[in-house]
Amino acid sequence: MQARVLKGRRNRAVVALGAAAVAAPLLLAGAPAGIAAGPPAKPGGHSRPWEAYNLSPTSRTLAPATVYGTAGEVTDPGAVLRGRPTRLSGAGARLTLDFGKDVTGLVTLRFAGSDGPQRVGLAFSESSEYIATTTDASTGGPRSRDGALYADVDGRTTYTTPAKHLRGGFRYLTIFMESAGRVDLTGVSVHFTAAPAMKNPAAYANYFYSSDTLLNRIWYAGAYTVQLNTIDPRTGRIWEAPAEAWDNSGLVGVGDTILVDGAKRDRTVWPGDLGIEVPAAYAAFNDTVSARNALTTIYQHQRDTGELPYAGPMLNKYGSDTYHLWTLAATWDYYLYTGDRRWLDGVWEDYRQAVDFSTAKLSERGLLSITGTSDSVRILAKGENLIANVLLWRVLDTGSRLAQTMGDTTLARSYADRAAALRTAVNTHMWDETAGAYRFYPDSAIHPQDGNSLAVWYGLADQNRARRISKDLTGNWNEVAATAPENKGNPGVFSGSMEVNAHFAAGGTAGDQAGVDIIRRQWGYMLDHPNGTRSTFWESFRNPGDGCVFCSSYVSLAHAWATGPTPALTFYVLGLRPTGTGGRTYDFVPHTADLTFAEGRITTTRGPVEASWRIDRARGTYTARLTAPRGTGGRVGVPVLGARTKVFVDGRLVWDGTRGKAYHAHTDGEYVYLEGVPSGRHTITARR
Repeated sequence: MQARVLKGRRNRAVVALGAAAVAAPLLLAGAPAGIAAGPPAKPGGHSRPWEAYNLSPTSRTLAPATVYGTAGEVTDPGAVLRGRPTRLSGAGARLTLDFGKDVTGLVTLRFAGSDGPQRVGLAFSESSEYIATTTDASTGGPRSRDGALYADVDGRTTYTTPAKHLRGGFRYLTIFMESAGRVDLTGVSVHFTAAPAMKNPAAYANYFYSSDTLLNRIWYAGAYTVQLNTIDPRTGRIWEAPAEAWDNSGLVGVGDTILVDGAKRDRTVWPGDLGIEVPAAYAAFNDTVSARNALTTIYQHQRDTGELPYAGPMLNKYGSDTYHLWTLAATWDYYLYTGDRRWLDGVWEDYRQAVDFSTAKLSERGLLSITGTSDSVRILAKGENLIANVLLWRVLDTGSRLAQTMGDTTLARSYADRAAALRTAVNTHMWDETAGAYRFYPDSAIHPQDGNSLAVWYGLADQNRARRISKDLTGNWNEVAATAPENKGNPGVFSGSMEVNAHFAAGGTAGDQAGVDIIRRQWGYMLDHPNGTRSTFWESFRNPGDGCVFCSSYVSLAHAWATGPTPALTFYVLGLRPTGTGGRTYDFVPHTADLTFAEGRITTTRGPVEASWRIDRARGTYTARLTAPRGTGGRVGVPVLGARTKVFVDGRLVWDGTRGKAYHAHTDGEYVYLEGVPSGRHTITARR
């Protein structure tokens, strides 16, 4: 069957190459063939059903999945997918191939022949909206598009893109004739360069699986997004922007693997992104090395004043009080997951100096008054900004624990006292009792998504305030997203990742349900949108009615700050999260919402912790299984099923409905908590 012809760049035709090829694009986007609606018992024939949702390749050599469309004279367009000749004839003839998901790396084209010397172009796009003979934008230079690469073909020829022209993120590859002759194309492949330290990119250390197919897909799409943002530090974006094409040969950090903000761009360490990316990389891959290298890079570029960069090399930007604090907050995340005292020793004086840089800006009211106003999606006003104060509180609160680790009890006490004073100042001057949320600035009428979400997620807000904030945030939802009042009501993606975690941290029936509902709504929208990659999450997008989805081809469609649901589903819905540095302690406290089961794993420095839970609300029963390595202890939370819920561990009654019998069992009315559950395998059951 002949290919449909592209009629303009917005055409979304898919070539039918047989029944299987027709069906595949029409299945749930982002899932392999064989995944249907509803939780399959063994989707795709896998004995471990979660593996069917994994988008990462098992080989570093990738082939296109389908032909998207053609223009001009293209003979047998689908033949190239089978290693047979597809002929392009005449200037302007073009073939657009679809890899079925966002990919990254170096492209190789193989030609069986040509009628003399010919010139063939290559153009790349993450979105079908920007398919053309010019590549979507990534350089940050004055051009709106990146142009094209060109291969000189003369007879039998193999062309591989030069290393500096590695393309960071694309789903669509358009191959077109620049000259007037003809070529026979027999092969197209990509050498996948993401996650350079992983021998098998699909071999995740951890997993997540639940009764909700969409949530499963979102967890794995978030993991894959982070993976595309995990690069060799020698393949970052060159800055200043090159005069033509693009150049991804920039050295953007230390080590052999590093976390950056985006696959297509910027391919640079941005500390704000690390606030989401570090927990996401840990939850999916137990990858802490890439986080360490990103943080080390930022600390190496600290100024004598103590100021940390807003963006790492090669951008080397300064002037953001919030991003300065994000580095310090991510320092705690890294240490929590690793207990890496040697690394902490190496950055401790830098950390202390950076804290002093921020605390020197405290106002007479005891609030941080920012002067470095650059931030994630806008320039902030100078003054007592909410998210900056929440971040500083987080840094002082966790910094106290770090100082204790370093043996500096005086500093630990000082940080803790300053954290308490800052919390009081925030609650006194920024809390709006009528609205049930914090203000953007003390005299502002705006109640921002980012600062309020972070106040709940990080624990500055007490439970009463947290649950009121969670309810207030849901009032900003539209039909596709949670919006950010502080950003003109646009969909919050970075701040939305914060909000997802905030709802679960607020807890309660309403908070937990809001968490899964907004994941389904916003991240389901991104994952299944026909103009997206059907595999990764976006840097930003616009509200329905704005006339465009992205409004610029420069927008990254594989951006790690959008991956908040991946750690949220592991840490809250599954309920497994580390609580003690070095893997010694953890929580297993499921937030079940409207799900019926979940299972998964985190990996600590002492080994993997695996857990599963299943709940039958109609019968009033709950069953969980937990396996933890030697030397660990866990706090287990069992959902209360009724007024006289009984809880058993390995068949032994530990809570009789009113009193604890073991594990210091106690209740807050929502959970029965069991403290210090030892290593080994355990079955925990409850009934009302």
